[in-house]
Amino acid sequence: MNRYSLLFTCMISVFSAGSSAALNPTQPLSAAPPYSLFEGWAKPVKPFRMAADVWYVGTENLSSILITTPEGHILVDGALDASARGIKENIASLGFDIRDVRFILNSHARLDQAGGIAKLKKWSGAKLVASRENADQMARGGKEDFALGDALLFPPVTTDKIIHDHETLKLGGVTATALLTPGHLPGSTSWLFALPGGYTLIYADSLATPDYYLVANKNYPTLVNDIRHSFATLAAQKADIFVANKGERFGLAEKQARLAAGDSNAFIDRDGLQRYVDLSRQGFEAQLKQQTE
Repeated sequence: MNRYSLLFTCMISVFSAGSSAALNPTQPLSAAPPYSLFEGWAKPVKPFRMAADVWYVGTENLSSILITTPEGHILVDGALDASARGIKENIASLGFDIRDVRFILNSHARLDQAGGIAKLKKWSGAKLVASRENADQMARGGKEDFALGDALLFPPVTTDKIIHDHETLKLGGVTATALLTPGHLPGSTSWLFALPGGYTLIYADSLATPDYYLVANKNYPTLVNDIRHSFATLAAQKADIFVANKGERFGLAEKQARLAAGDSNAFIDRDGLQRYVDLSRQGFEAQLKQQTE
C-alpha cells in the first residue's frame, strides 16, 4: 500500500456551516494523489449479494452498493467516471434494471466517489440526493476543493434533493438516514439504513485527512472540530453491517472470500464501525500533534 493509500485510509470528517466554498489564495493546498492510484482502486470485480436486498456493484476498492426494493432501488456512490459503465453492467448482471434506480446517494464529492454519478443519473433517471456542500461541489465538477483546488475534476452533476443531518429518505420498506460527517470534505455524509427484517447497515464516509493542513486552515477553519464531531457521530451508531466507501476500510476482500466459501453472514460485522472510528481517530490525533509541535 503506497503513501497516498495509507493516508486516504486512516482518518475522519465533519460538515460545518462555517466552512467556506471559495478558496483563500493564501492557503497552501495539499498534494493531490496521482490518477494512477484511483485507477488501481477502480479495477472491476464481479457484483455479489452482501445481504438480503443489498448488493455490491462497485470496483475492487471504490464502493458502490445497490439496495433493492419492490418500489425501486437505491444506489450509493458512483466511483470514477470511467467506472460508471461497469457499475451499470454489474447492476444488469444481477438481474436488475438501472432504470428502476429511484435515488442515488452520495458520500462525498470527489472523483472517486462522485465521478460516475453524472452518467449513472442520466442512464437511470434517478434523483441525486446529497448534502448542500456535496451538491455545490458536484455542480462544480470538483473545482475549488478546499484541499486540492482544481486538481481532481470530474463530470459535474446537479443534485435533485438536498439532505440535512438526520433527515430520512424512505423507499419500499427501507429507511435511509443521512449523518453529516464532515472533515474529509465539508459536505461528507454517511448513510444509515434500516432494512426489512430488522437489520441495519451503515455506509461510512471517509475519515481521512490526507496531507491536509489541520491548523488554521483558511479554506476550512472548522476542520478539526468538525472531524472530532464526526468521530463522535459515527462512534454512537450501531449497525449489523458495516460498509465504508473504500473496500480496504471494511475488509471487503476478506469478507468476500468468506462469503464465497459459504459463510452467509460474512458481512455481519457489528464491531467494524467502532474499529474504523478508533483507527481513524488515532491517525488524526497523531497527524494533528505532528503539525502542532
